[in-house]
Amino acid sequence: MTKLYLDFDDGRSQLRDEDGIDYPDEKAARTEVLKVLSEIAKDAVPKSDQQVLTATVRNASGDTVYSAKVTVSGGWHKPRHP
Repeated sequence: MTKLYLDFDDGRSQLRDEDGIDYPDEKAARTEVLKVLSEIAKDAVPKSDQQVLTATVRNASGDTVYSAKVTVSGGWHKPRHP
């Protein structure tokens, strides 16, 4: 088991994991961080057309071992022919 830390940032607030969780390996932490990031994105997207969500996995030394980012960039378009 490896103790890893999952951190999240939605551009307005940051959640830094101070306790860590024991995972079988870094791939298991990657799976978990992607699952949580998708849940955060699902809740955040309806609130804004411009959103960047990031997540990182750190090891016990504080080194980032994995990171992921979800970017939403939406905007209205004017039709060429009314």
